[in-house]
Amino acid sequence: MLHNRFFFLLTLIALTSCASKPEVTFKNYEGEIFGTYYRVQVGDTSRDYQAKFDSVFALINAASNSYIQESEVSDFNATGFLLKPSFTFQDMLDSCKKYHVQSQGYFEPTLYPLIKAWGFSFEEREQMDSTKVASLKSLVGFEVQLQVTDTSYVAAQEGVKLDITGLGEGYAIDKLAEVLDQAGVANYLVEIGGEMKGKGQNPKGELWTIGIEDPAQAELGVSKTMLTKVTLNGLALSSSGNYRKFYIDEQGNRRSHLIDPKTGFPVSHSMVSVSVLATSATQADALATAFMAMGPEQAKALAESLPGVEAMFVLAEKDRLRMEFTSGFPKELKQEKK
Repeated sequence: MLHNRFFFLLTLIALTSCASKPEVTFKNYEGEIFGTYYRVQVGDTSRDYQAKFDSVFALINAASNSYIQESEVSDFNATGFLLKPSFTFQDMLDSCKKYHVQSQGYFEPTLYPLIKAWGFSFEEREQMDSTKVASLKSLVGFEVQLQVTDTSYVAAQEGVKLDITGLGEGYAIDKLAEVLDQAGVANYLVEIGGEMKGKGQNPKGELWTIGIEDPAQAELGVSKTMLTKVTLNGLALSSSGNYRKFYIDEQGNRRSHLIDPKTGFPVSHSMVSVSVLATSATQADALATAFMAMGPEQAKALAESLPGVEAMFVLAEKDRLRMEFTSGFPKELKQEKK
């Protein structure tokens, strides 16, 4: 995603081994992007990839960053149409369509009017009730509210707006990884705002291993309690949750920043967070968003049906957190949190 939003803290774990393994020399690239941070660890010190990374960021910002007035998505949202879109914009919208369909409509790029009205953009929230929600929900529907040709995108009615940040960080990670793959780099870790994709070995000559933190402990400022750990070798990991970004409205209702596109209301199910493993960071990012909108039962069933996709769900049950996993998700530290 291309602005500050919840991201589950993912921590690198240096594994030890009895066998001696050759260490890999790495060069690190890091900085701020999309309202968060990026860090790329590259097992190639002979070349400088910063200019190519910056080019990737510039293209994605120009296409899809709604915080930039001159971006293509801002242009579309202001006018209701976009003529002669860039390749990057088209490519991101193609990904949006793919994962909108794959997620049964729960990954919904036309949710922006509801996100804005509920107070989860840079503008003040509006007074919300069922009538207001129904009115704004009439603007939602990626397949019906967006008319697409080879040279244009046109809103089907006034007020339709796009927010494609739900896969923006994952998309950027895939593009940075593509730069490194094309250069023949065998070992790297790309990270943006807590989303990650790894390949090969880390500087200690071990596979990249990521620890997923306990969200309850992380909320208390404890960052060393891990729910599980996963190995990334050609895999991406994306997490999403609803326990940090929310507010309590005037009626005392807890309003999560995650909106259910089927109802138009913030989600209110028991799922605290989800972590998704996939070969594509774009897919992992989009599905993490969609799964949080769905709720645990439907999300787990869908994840099990998708080839190459695994997920871990953290559920709140009275005074404890309970984890559920898809059948292929690693469970090295599986435990119930009391």
